[in-house]
Amino acid sequence: MLELIPFLLERLGIMIILAFILAQWGPTRRLLRQPEAGWQFRVLVLFFATYGILSNYTGVKVDLAEFLPHAWLEEVDGTSAIANTRTMIVVISGLLAGPLGGLMTGLIVGVHRYSLGGFTAFACALSTVIAGGVSGLLRSYWRDRLSSQALLPVCLTAFLMLFEMSLILLFARPFDAAVELVQFIFLPMTLINVLGVWLFLSIIRLAAREEETVRAREAERSLHIADLTLPHLTRGLHIHTAEAVAEILLQQTRAEAVSLTDRSIILAHIGIGSDHHQAGSHWTTKPTEHVLQDGQVRLVTERLDIGCPVTDCPLQAGIIAPLIVGETTIGTLKVYYPHAELLDAVEVELIEGLAKLFSTQLALGNAERQAGLLKDAEIRALEAQIHPHFLFNAINTIYALCRTDVEQARALLLELSTFFRSNLQGARSTKIPLQKELEHIEAYTSLEAARFPNRPFLDIDLADETTSLLVPPFILQPLIENAFLHAFSSEQTGYVGVTAWCEADQLCLEVVDNGRGIDASRLARLGREVVPSSGTGTALFNTAERIRSLYGEKGQFTITSDGQNGTTIAIRLPIEVRKEIQHAHLVD
Repeated sequence: MLELIPFLLERLGIMIILAFILAQWGPTRRLLRQPEAGWQFRVLVLFFATYGILSNYTGVKVDLAEFLPHAWLEEVDGTSAIANTRTMIVVISGLLAGPLGGLMTGLIVGVHRYSLGGFTAFACALSTVIAGGVSGLLRSYWRDRLSSQALLPVCLTAFLMLFEMSLILLFARPFDAAVELVQFIFLPMTLINVLGVWLFLSIIRLAAREEETVRAREAERSLHIADLTLPHLTRGLHIHTAEAVAEILLQQTRAEAVSLTDRSIILAHIGIGSDHHQAGSHWTTKPTEHVLQDGQVRLVTERLDIGCPVTDCPLQAGIIAPLIVGETTIGTLKVYYPHAELLDAVEVELIEGLAKLFSTQLALGNAERQAGLLKDAEIRALEAQIHPHFLFNAINTIYALCRTDVEQARALLLELSTFFRSNLQGARSTKIPLQKELEHIEAYTSLEAARFPNRPFLDIDLADETTSLLVPPFILQPLIENAFLHAFSSEQTGYVGVTAWCEADQLCLEVVDNGRGIDASRLARLGREVVPSSGTGTALFNTAERIRSLYGEKGQFTITSDGQNGTTIAIRLPIEVRKEIQHAHLVD
């Protein structure tokens, strides 16, 4: 009896080594983690069935006449039997795959054991099927209460071995040979199968804990990086913030280069390849274009796939992840590595997770800026209501006209009330009809024209279909005011035109003047940052930033000027109609 133990230990060692190797393989871990999911269940059953068949083949042949351990069994005859770790396999299969999985594994392995023959073939096959079913029935109890312990599996395996020996005594004939066989194999097989179950489950738990530790470590690293980048990305995605974020990522990851882009240019590139992948230049790689189009992560494993036109570019492999705000992909995060072997699952999940965190940070920053800009617009409107100079100048002008031109004074009082009412409505709304914005402009220009007769002539030309379309409040009035204050000298008259029309699915607005224009160095900064001026220096920047925040890529704000002959400010917004108007059209 005892001489059987070393041979069974040898077979068990082979099975445990194989189990350890498989447990380190990513697909096996995923199978064991989610055994109930569709194809994973079928693969898991096939996995354990193959394992059980292998256990049959590598079992020790026991003949009552002589003890002959074989490395590979093909057939058992006469009063021969097989001592192996078959029960260990079906127990584990049932505990991991449930009743159906355990029963299917037990059936496949049992039928195979029966095909090998021997006077215990039927008893062993039947016990294998029952062992799989019983183990599966105990799965939920074990996983809910005792999954961190091996007590239940160990006791269950010992009981099933006792049950198998009972079936051998019940069905195997001749009975004397069955009794002799049970006396010879019961204790060694029970010890080896119990030990095998304990070792196998220990390997699975060890692999699961190792994976949890890695995930926890990567989650901690992701949160640390997100904490470092938060102050930058909440300010928006532009050259300065992108460069700071790229520097942080290069220090905190194994990457050799980090790049961030918007939809048209490289905002920052830190690390190798920075001699030709420069901030401000257009990104030139096809994978970047694909990510911007479909919003899916791309892995680039060969230098040719990167598509850089520079033949000696050192970038070899990388991960390209989208930066998504709302439903729009506004840019990409690109992390490059010296070779493709470094693109393991952990690193890919890290970069993909960081891209999602960065997208959230950008969205939060966008919301904060939008709230701040709206508040700023409200404050500016309220200031205009109580601004002593504007109010006193308007009242003084009306007071003077009361003696010389009563009708004009009366008209200006109405314009003053219209101006203040428009300010209040705009401060309380996120969108107003274009007609309301133009009433605000006309009231402002009428009051200014009464004070300064040489004020530039204002011409408003609206296509009929545009008057009811929605626009952000104070989107045009600051531009008109800016033109009056800065495009012309105090003695100079001129022309300021406002036009509106629809083109495809966009509302097009233009403010044009024939004033002195804007020099090139100043023009490049207007609308992109606050530019110091004789006023607050924020009118153009706030208007452009509000359009970017409200509409993203669907909104456009451009300023053109040749530096001498006037300036054109063009705005394009997606067409929006008030809901009650849309409803009225549907009813008609």
